[in-house]
Amino acid sequence: MMLVKPMRWMCSAALLGLAVSAQADVTFAYGVTAEDHLARVGVYLYPPVQTEGVLSTGGPLVAQAGQVSAQVNAWADVRTGMFKAMTRVDINPVGQKPTDIAEAYARLDVTDTLVFKGPGATATAEFRLSYDTHFSGLGFEAFAREGALSHFQQLDSFRTLTLSYDIENPDYDPGAVCTDFGSDGVYCPPEAQRYLTIEKSAGKSLFREVALGGPTGIYTNGDADNGHYSGTEVLTLEVPTGVEVRLSYTAYSGARCFHLASCALVNDATHSDYLALLAPQGFSSASGYAYLGVAAAVPEPATVWMGLAGLGLVAGVLRRQRR
Repeated sequence: MMLVKPMRWMCSAALLGLAVSAQADVTFAYGVTAEDHLARVGVYLYPPVQTEGVLSTGGPLVAQAGQVSAQVNAWADVRTGMFKAMTRVDINPVGQKPTDIAEAYARLDVTDTLVFKGPGATATAEFRLSYDTHFSGLGFEAFAREGALSHFQQLDSFRTLTLSYDIENPDYDPGAVCTDFGSDGVYCPPEAQRYLTIEKSAGKSLFREVALGGPTGIYTNGDADNGHYSGTEVLTLEVPTGVEVRLSYTAYSGARCFHLASCALVNDATHSDYLALLAPQGFSSASGYAYLGVAAAVPEPATVWMGLAGLGLVAGVLRRQRR
């Protein structure tokens, strides 16, 4: 998908003709929630966001509250464009109402500034988003709704990439002016904008929700079921050489059981995701990342979760009826 933005209702540095310095940033976030409402116990583990160094959960992170558990194990190497995660949630109470909650997620966000090289005025760059994930555990039998609560389960895996850069506006009129509408923002007609923003994006989302609808009905939505999903999304960009290209990339993996009495979901993305950049003439980046899109050693799922039974005593237990 390609967009040409006239940048209306905003005032950017490019619009004012100011220099835009190259920037790069990375955040790696993850967390788990487990709530056993009968025992009135909740465990919420959300470590500080990581922005540098080795990006990892440091092994499986587990939240255990009574018969409810949530687990995440994730790691990333942005230099090579790699993100991997396994999220798992389990609710196994006996004779309990459908009120328990278990959630687990991991997310990588990268912003960078690239400059492509080449002998000509333009260069071709190809970005490849490869993914490989397994969904399991989706589905449940209809049951009587508990009060006015929502009851559902979700598995979610997505990756998105957006590239944008500014070009000279051929219709630019230095005599045109912008209008300030106060709290409603600044409106600039196309001819008042010295630069136009070219934007192109690609991505792949795998999502499935199974929910209780009506008194006892079941409905589903999303584009994925239990099973194995893999593939590659390709984004090709023809960009002026020597121009700063803004990159924004997100990869996410999550699992959620919300107000249920029985649930066991696994989102195994330990063989996903990879972001590769192919630029024959070369490029430079503010981060220094190469975006090689290469694989690294990955533990088998059985090894990933080995020893979780001994991790039931998790610090940070908070007691309350509901979040």
